[in-house]
Amino acid sequence: MIEYDPCSLQVSDDPWEVLKQLRDEAPIYKHPDYVPFFLSRYADVMKALLDLKSWTVTQGTTPMQNLLHPALPDEEPAPNFYEQMEIELGAVATLDPPVHTRVRKQINAPFKPAAAAELEPFAREIVRGCLAKGRERGGLDGVTELAGKLSVRVALKVLGLPQEDADQYSTWINAMFNRGLGNRELPEGAMEASLALHTDLIQKVMDYRKNNTRIGGLGDVILYSDFEGRPLNDFEASFHFSMVLIGGTETLPKAASAAMWRLWQHPDQRAEVAADLSLVPQAFHEALRYDMPTQMLGRVALREQEFHGQKVAPGECVMFLWPSANRDERQFENAEQFDIHRGFPKILSFGQGAHMCLGAHMARMEGRVLLEELIAAFPEYEIDEGNAQRIRNEMFRGFTNLPLSF
Repeated sequence: MIEYDPCSLQVSDDPWEVLKQLRDEAPIYKHPDYVPFFLSRYADVMKALLDLKSWTVTQGTTPMQNLLHPALPDEEPAPNFYEQMEIELGAVATLDPPVHTRVRKQINAPFKPAAAAELEPFAREIVRGCLAKGRERGGLDGVTELAGKLSVRVALKVLGLPQEDADQYSTWINAMFNRGLGNRELPEGAMEASLALHTDLIQKVMDYRKNNTRIGGLGDVILYSDFEGRPLNDFEASFHFSMVLIGGTETLPKAASAAMWRLWQHPDQRAEVAADLSLVPQAFHEALRYDMPTQMLGRVALREQEFHGQKVAPGECVMFLWPSANRDERQFENAEQFDIHRGFPKILSFGQGAHMCLGAHMARMEGRVLLEELIAAFPEYEIDEGNAQRIRNEMFRGFTNLPLSF
């Protein structure tokens, strides 16, 4: 009997055994307490990702958007977020083609490989500064004092927002996701952080527009370009800012700290990387496969689908279990082994198809730069395993603190 509950401590702490069970015995799974189906095999997830005519993202993709936690019969339905915020045109991740295609094209330039390469010296300077402070103290926290410092500053650079706000934004964004397992509503601290972040961003949008301030980068595109025949209103513009800022800040620290952790756990492979830094991109790619931070995202069916004899009706939701798909033995040989020599197989850590992560090239650059600088400076760094801490919620898995010593 399989019991997969994404809100359980067991799944949060060690999901791998039950995910393998799902792949082998119930590749499409339905828990009686939750609305969506769960897909766990690579081929099934890939098939759904590439089938844009059968699935929509406009009704939500995340567990918090009433996909994982539906309203109970005696509860009032949650108010529509977009209507509350006067948002008619959501961020690109919430749009279906052809609108998605047009909007993504408008905002894509700052995320192309050439743009990531242009920002590499900036990213490297940040990492070196963090490591220099760590050298003086004999160590640092790999999340809060290294990867987190890097990710938010790169996101702000892409948007053209002030670098002096970086630490405050990190504090708010971290608090927004610090809500524990299975909470139907955001705790008070997370709600306050979310409100503070969005209040700050909408005030900036209003001030920039009032004074016709040009901030450069993607920010000017969001503020002053026409989208679908009109400028974004202030709420829509601030929402686009927040999506890029949160996406660019939240995930990279978990991916990078997973790479630090796995290389520390495999000292022979870490020594190989230290001897040949050209292996860093492969090592980071393997860490992304092995420990994908985002545990699930979903789609709602537009027409009837079938997986392994189970029909999914129009209007029903399916959640993609990314970490399971990335460790599917049907796709990856010796999938449960961490192997920096695996090369660059097609993984699902950035999604695939039209909705592939907009910041994938930027994230790869940041992860590579961080590992190159860390391993070159401290090839035998140690981790204080007893004081490492993980986030606990059903959407993310990864470290919130990873103490390194040099």
